[in-house]
Amino acid sequence: MDIDTAAIKDKIAELGAIQEQLHLATHKIANLSALVEISKIINSTLDLDTLLNMIMEIIKQVLSAESGSLMLIDQRGDELLYRVALGEKGKHPTEKFRQKMSKGIAGWVATHGEPLLVPDVSQDKRFDPTTDEMLKHTTRSILCVPLQSQGKIIGVLEAINSKSPAGFSQDDLALFTAFASQAAVALESARMHARLLEKQRVEQELEIAHRIQQNFLPSSFPKVPGVKLYASTLPAWETGGDFFDVVELGQGRVGAVIGDVSGKGVPAALYMVKALSEFRFHAPSAPGADKLLDALNEGLFEHGTSGMFVTVLYLIVDVGAGAISYASAGHPPIIAKRAGAAGIELLGQATGIPLGIARETRYTMHTEPAGKGDMYFLYTDGVVEARNRKGEEFGMARLKRALSRKISGPEAAVKTLMRRISGFSKEVPRHDDLTAMAIKIG
Repeated sequence: MDIDTAAIKDKIAELGAIQEQLHLATHKIANLSALVEISKIINSTLDLDTLLNMIMEIIKQVLSAESGSLMLIDQRGDELLYRVALGEKGKHPTEKFRQKMSKGIAGWVATHGEPLLVPDVSQDKRFDPTTDEMLKHTTRSILCVPLQSQGKIIGVLEAINSKSPAGFSQDDLALFTAFASQAAVALESARMHARLLEKQRVEQELEIAHRIQQNFLPSSFPKVPGVKLYASTLPAWETGGDFFDVVELGQGRVGAVIGDVSGKGVPAALYMVKALSEFRFHAPSAPGADKLLDALNEGLFEHGTSGMFVTVLYLIVDVGAGAISYASAGHPPIIAKRAGAAGIELLGQATGIPLGIARETRYTMHTEPAGKGDMYFLYTDGVVEARNRKGEEFGMARLKRALSRKISGPEAAVKTLMRRISGFSKEVPRHDDLTAMAIKIG
């Protein structure tokens, strides 16, 4: 029987082609299965650091790479921020350094949005050896793919140095590109979750600060014959630490303080508590407004928080002597409305530096005659800096006009002023506390 050699060869070739197709199909199925498993893994957490660690491990294991790196475009959009995993050191990816978008393979991919397979970096002019020099690492080959979310490139992924003798393949590049799409979605979800947690943390902190302030401010004022007073504060969510207090000093004298702590949140609120505590301790025995500020400054400088300070205005009304005395530490001036006078005047425009900045600072006390019917207004800078929808400030001119009108008493004066500011700043979130105090003699 004759053997058809040619037919057998054709069959063998046909079987070989079928086997190759089967191998490719099996490889694709394996890749798809790997992607499904990868998707399950990277979507199993919303913790950003955990996710970054997972991505690094997947790069090394699935693509059989020596190392991997993930670079995110920074907020300015001109640099890549490296999160690097190198061999065993890559268990906890950390920020290493920044790289300009105009440099390196990663910069090219981030700029052009196209994946790259570079089998030999020494033959590619786009390769920048600076990274290797900084990390004391040798790069031979790279797979680099863009991370895209909602049509926007947010970074790149790199697989570095294939462990396979054949090196990285086009199939590896296709798998890596598909993986990058899943990783980008997971990264954006994790980043959004992190931003939400941070927002909640800040809101909780501001709420605590608000409670501290409100609980520590006086709910009532001492009744001193011949003196009427009223104070109010409208706190902003980003609380700035405004405060006020009134103390009876005996012999027909009353002391009123108003202050504004720098900074925001819980640190400002705690600093406010410290300042008010110091005031309540020293005010009854201080021989004058200047000496009171001297003592407050020493206490806050000695035990205060680095970088924080407070502006303060302290006013003493002496009904029997028919006079007021005051001292200021960087605070807006007093507005005086004299009985029978048509206009108003500013007092205490020459001030010392805020408290808590420099040790052994000495403050100056000013004394003015005061008569029955005179009214004095103390306020924080949040009053004049309140803005409307056009970005205009309420300003000193509007404040003067509001206080120049006929006013029945301190409570009416403060409430009317607060209504005017609230109307002026309607629909605009307050960026600072608004605090005002009015004191009338007689």
